[in-house]
Amino acid sequence: MVAALDGLVVTLDEPSNAGALRLRQGSALLLMVFAGLVLVQGLLHKKLSPVGFVLAMLAFALYTSRGGRFLRDWVPIALVFVAYVVTARAVPDLGVGVHYTPQIEAERVLSLGSLPTIWLQEHLYHGKTGVLEVFSIAMYISHFLAPLLLAFLIWAFWRGRGFTDLLYGILIVSLLGEITFVLAPTAPPWLAADHGLIPPVHHVIKQGLYDIGLTDLAARKDEPGSYNIVAALPSLHAAWPVIALLVIRKHRLPRWLFVSQALLVLGVVFAIVYTGEHYLVDAVVGCAYAFAAWWLLHAALRSGRRHQDP
Repeated sequence: MVAALDGLVVTLDEPSNAGALRLRQGSALLLMVFAGLVLVQGLLHKKLSPVGFVLAMLAFALYTSRGGRFLRDWVPIALVFVAYVVTARAVPDLGVGVHYTPQIEAERVLSLGSLPTIWLQEHLYHGKTGVLEVFSIAMYISHFLAPLLLAFLIWAFWRGRGFTDLLYGILIVSLLGEITFVLAPTAPPWLAADHGLIPPVHHVIKQGLYDIGLTDLAARKDEPGSYNIVAALPSLHAAWPVIALLVIRKHRLPRWLFVSQALLVLGVVFAIVYTGEHYLVDAVVGCAYAFAAWWLLHAALRSGRRHQDP
């Protein structure tokens, strides 16, 4: 497979004449137009899909004579993530008992007796979708888009500095999380509230998605058949942006990017706690998992280098 992908690099990125170069660039422009149409159609019909973003990334790579490199670098990782997603969707069907109370007790210890989600909603939520709720939805959805955007920026503009660290770091922390979800499924605050274990928690994300017109997403939100709703601890929403922050710091990427990512971490943690998607303790444990995954990643890299040395 690797040899075939390396062959694509030669075929797509090293044209034999100027005519072939213009043909490739023309195809890239057409692909970019198509990607734009896919994105616009998605916005008009209130549907979010990464397909348009991926097509735009591929178009850019083709236009800059890196289409083969793009496929070589991204396809193996994409296949691994597809396998991860398929496996993750099977977790809720294993029939393991769901934990509701341990995280509630830990939350009260961490927050000196209170539940941050309850406190925040009592003081900030007014029963309708406003600026704060839209911000929280954006932070929640960034979990699926921000790592993809950062990976592409690193690949396209910073010579791949940290590209492998970012994607494999996210993969490792996700697998650690999934192992935990299999061994000890945990309920988020909104689900505990639905069972009467804590005071009422508003479904801010679900209601907000309806209010801004993303009805398809809203209909699937908080529904057991749509995704694993008992995967609260550790919070991968918190873990993924921490991995990205560690990558930016290690590879000395621009300071503005580090500051932006740090603000994203804070925004995501606030949003997932405020909306009842996670307890604060879930976010803290998610950050700890991110550091553990970072250590495992570099331990594997160090081991690989030792085996290569004569």
